[in-house]
Amino acid sequence: MGFVPSRDTNQIQLSADRIAHHLSKKTGYRIRALTVTNYAAIVLGMSNKTIDIGFVGPLGYILGHKKTGAYPITASVRDGKKGYSGIMIVREDSGITDLEHLKGKTIALGDPLSASSNLYPKFAMFNAGVDPQKDVRARTLSSASAVVMSVAQGQVDAGAIYLDARENPEVVARFPKIMDETRVILMTETIPADPQIVRKDLNPGQVQALKTALLELSSDDEGKKWLQELFGIDSLAPADDADYDGLRRVVRKVNPMLLNP
Repeated sequence: MGFVPSRDTNQIQLSADRIAHHLSKKTGYRIRALTVTNYAAIVLGMSNKTIDIGFVGPLGYILGHKKTGAYPITASVRDGKKGYSGIMIVREDSGITDLEHLKGKTIALGDPLSASSNLYPKFAMFNAGVDPQKDVRARTLSSASAVVMSVAQGQVDAGAIYLDARENPEVVARFPKIMDETRVILMTETIPADPQIVRKDLNPGQVQALKTALLELSSDDEGKKWLQELFGIDSLAPADDADYDGLRRVVRKVNPMLLNP
């Protein structure tokens, strides 16, 4: 079962191991958790059958589906919604109040396949008349927590993250006043929820057992805690491929090359 490092890798691995152990007990399968470098590594792992289940972002999913046929069985629920938003943050004392003020500035973005910390913020910047390729200096960082801390330390002028990565434990531990010291200048439109996906050639019995175990995980007190610690997930809900058609339309408009074979 593969996970991506949108938070501190050690923290993710700890929660992922607990979830893998729980799912192993529920399904009777021996499930091992693996934190990989990025979304593309999940796609590669499913292609060569070294990863059977993946916790991925929505954009990573639609690309993985196109390449490998992998499909979602559940998706993350936060604040009662099967979807989430991305935000762009700046330091409170930066003087930056909107996206147009980012021209000539340095911004931090997440994984190129991250909807909340890359694709949707770029889409919003284009709509505001700011070309993210030409009008700003962009840095790609390994996780949303790293983006927040780079803004807090003044290494960049703005950063794109999921809502609200500023509350990640490793961020608060270093910057306890981070919510007061930063300000949101962009809230993206709703992004389809990050799904839990399976290889296309798992047999139906395996898929059903995994889906049932994942849904039961989010109704278990300990399981809820692990999901919250993992990616701020409140619960899991059933999902299917059609949930991501809206995202596909956005990708075709912003960066259609992503969907090329």
